[in-house]
Amino acid sequence: MKRKEELFVIDHSNGQKMIYAPLRKRLIAANQDVVNIVHDHCLGVRIAPDSPAGDILRKLKKEGLIGGKVPDLPTHPQNIAFCPHEVTLFLTSRCNLRCRYCYADAGIKKIDMPLEIAKAAIDYVAASAGILGHDSFAVGFHGGGEPTVAWSLLVACCEYARSIAEKKGLNLELFAATNGVFTPAKRQYIAQTFKTVNISLDGPEDIQNYNRPMRSGRGSYQAIKDTLEYFDKTGLYYGIRATVTAATIDRIEEIAEHLCKTFRPAYLHIEPAWFCGRCLTTQESPPEDDQFIAGFRRAKAVGAAYGRDIHYSGARLDVLTCKFCGAPGDSFTVLPEGIVTSCYEITEMTDPRAAIFHYGKYDPETKTFQFNQERIEALKKLSVENLPFCDDCFCRWHCAGDCIAKAFKINIEQHQGTERCTINRGVLSAELADLINAHEPEQGIISLEGEVAK
Repeated sequence: MKRKEELFVIDHSNGQKMIYAPLRKRLIAANQDVVNIVHDHCLGVRIAPDSPAGDILRKLKKEGLIGGKVPDLPTHPQNIAFCPHEVTLFLTSRCNLRCRYCYADAGIKKIDMPLEIAKAAIDYVAASAGILGHDSFAVGFHGGGEPTVAWSLLVACCEYARSIAEKKGLNLELFAATNGVFTPAKRQYIAQTFKTVNISLDGPEDIQNYNRPMRSGRGSYQAIKDTLEYFDKTGLYYGIRATVTAATIDRIEEIAEHLCKTFRPAYLHIEPAWFCGRCLTTQESPPEDDQFIAGFRRAKAVGAAYGRDIHYSGARLDVLTCKFCGAPGDSFTVLPEGIVTSCYEITEMTDPRAAIFHYGKYDPETKTFQFNQERIEALKKLSVENLPFCDDCFCRWHCAGDCIAKAFKINIEQHQGTERCTINRGVLSAELADLINAHEPEQGIISLEGEVAK
């Protein structure tokens, strides 16, 4: 059976609509008459070639909005064996900060990963790289705590991974998500050793110090500023992730300007807080949907003035994908206890979602990881083409169903969207409208070839 066209009609302005074909990378502003013609064509209604509607249809076909071969879906084969060549290690649950919105409530527990488990994980992905014929493997550090707090363990992991890479003749990529509170010696080691680092920094000093204080209550801004200035001097490839709350959304332009003007990150993400973890006790809340949509657009304009592209993870116009992240079957992340999870946010066995996302554990007797293949296969099916809720959404190949951990927080039985769906649609529709407005008065079909890449 022939697969249907992926065409979406989105409200624009002044009674106009946008017709968006994400897989064809085409966009057009249209009145209701054109929408009706395209609708009839997709339903197989015959349109007379010599009629006004036929003329419009011919133009739409010529410019690539419809007609010809239906584009392939950006999906991954389901029958590929689980063989990850990248691992993310959650070295510790300890943390030197007490961020008011921390999803993991970091610092409550004090558990460090045994080096034996870390080495086994590194051995596994290095061996997988060889099986797959890749010339490299990757080791990352993230966590429900701050990975650099377990400094001697982090260094031991890095040096072990380097030794394995040299022994096997493979390249090694080291990466980390961290709060950036480092001593000078730690800054130097990271700059010399890591390929990329993602730093959390929420903006100007007063916002950062309020949102992300040290465990002692002191501010964290100056230490992170020193770190980023050092990274700028050494040329390390790094990004900044800023989180906005209801209390800081009105200052989002100031946040964007501060980060763009003060530092030179390779990329910059701005994300709304999510009401979970420590938010439950601090009562720090996310911004309202419309506040974030409007605020993000203002921040993006600030970034453009500085030549910086500011991103939000739920509205990635430059991406066509079936997976929001690696959680649907690709991610190999090891928690301090040796539990394997596919989701960075599902760190506790007591979380009901652990039955979905936790799919293995380290076996100290065999010194290897044991996997639940049924759970791996179930995770693979969580890519967006298998999520009926997303079928009629124009965001589906950009947000790819959004964060599935957030979706299953709302409904543990099945994906029914996330709390960010309104934001995702609002931000993306506004960006599509910007493209149309930028092309006026030429009109016609807009090619997004330069905006969207598979």
